This record gives sequence, C-alpha cells and structure tokens, in this order.
Amino acid sequence: MDHRNFLKLHGNVLCLVAGLAGCSISDVDRVSAQSRIISSCANSARMALNGWNLNQLPAPYVRQTLQSMQRSIESAASEIEGLREFDTTERELLTSSVTDIVNLLTQAQKQIVQRDHDTVQTAMHLKDAIERLKLTSGVRRTT
Repeated sequence: MDHRNFLKLHGNVLCLVAGLAGCSISDVDRVSAQSRIISSCANSARMALNGWNLNQLPAPYVRQTLQSMQRSIESAASEIEGLREFDTTERELLTSSVTDIVNLLTQAQKQIVQRDHDTVQTAMHLKDAIERLKLTSGVRRTT
C-alpha cells in the first residue's frame, strides 16, 4: 500500500470514528432533551393537580391537561425507546421512572373523574417520580 492510499484510508477511518462518536453524543443529547420534555410535562400536570386540590381549576381543564401531558410523556418516552445507541441499563432505569409518572397521571385522572379533591399525596408522589427521572436521565434542576 502506498503512502497516499494509506492516508486516504486513515482519513476515512477517522471520519467514520468521528461520525460514530457523533451518533453517541447525539443520542445522549436526544435522551436529555426528551427527559426534559417528560419532566416539564409532569410538572405541568402536577401544577394542574395542585390547582384541582385547591378548588382553583375546573375538572374538565385538569382532566384535559393530565391527558395531554400523559400523551406528550408517552411520545417522548417512545422516542427514547427508539434510540439504538442508548445504554440498556440506563434505558431501563429511565423507563421505570417514566412508567411511574404515567401510572401516577392515570391515578390522578381517576381521582378527577371521581371528584376526589384529596390529591396531595398523588402530587407528592408525582414530584418524587420527577426527581427520580432527573436522577436517572442526568437532567438536573436548573433553578
């Protein structure tokens, strides 16, 4: 192999390695972005639930907000599930946190339908689940 072919091959290998490294960083960025969406939606749902508990928000608004936030969370979680380069163990931890949030939103929706204004405990559990999500996804509180 002559020197020019070696340099060309070496350059191609470097481009391939850089491209693969870029994919990994891209997946990490995508997980982080989707996790922030999930966290934001869960916090919005928690605020609506707190408003319901304090009789400040009507049931139809809170129910619609909870359903909308749950759909957005499920969509973001699906995006994370589709990432091929994301570590399996980290994905399982993140999926567990998201599942907890979705289950709490389902529980909150049932409470709204039953006109149960005692949602303080559900909102507290939701806050805890959001914190677990932040820990498992690497998203840290900025405030």
